[in-house]
Amino acid sequence: MSLTARDLMLTDHRVVETEHGPPERADELTLGVDGRGTPRWVAGPGGRGPALLVAASTPVDELLTSDALFRLLSEQLPALVVVDGSGRPMGVVPAEALAEQLLRQLGPAYGIDVLGEAVPGGMDDPLLAGPLRPPTLPIRVFCEYCGALNHFDEFPEPEQDCVAGGHRLQPGWW
Repeated sequence: MSLTARDLMLTDHRVVETEHGPPERADELTLGVDGRGTPRWVAGPGGRGPALLVAASTPVDELLTSDALFRLLSEQLPALVVVDGSGRPMGVVPAEALAEQLLRQLGPAYGIDVLGEAVPGGMDDPLLAGPLRPPTLPIRVFCEYCGALNHFDEFPEPEQDCVAGGHRLQPGWW
């Protein structure tokens, strides 16, 4: 059985009802909701950002290959917001929890124990060990021209044809 967002979520965060935007930083992980209880923003010691919602039943494997993970890590957002079927917040999945899951999955692919004990910068440092290999999951790119989903083992060439045929791929990046 694979892990879901519910398995990684924490419930020890603060929830505040406000119509205002998030503070620059918060001493503890804080979720801002509007008057109807709809999540609007998340703030923590590392910063703030919009509330990225994810269903509690979403498999972690799916989260690790989603645009949500890219936004969470690239924009340095504090957490994803886990919601129930009606959109009410149930908890949060901190960015660190998803980063740890990503390391758990990538480590074996690179033949290293990423979470094992290591001397930083030493010969046994798992972040420096072994040759890099391409990821095993395909790269998924939507074509903005026709909407077709293209799967690639590596990033497409500039003049790549779309899988739908008859035209060049016009990648849609979010």
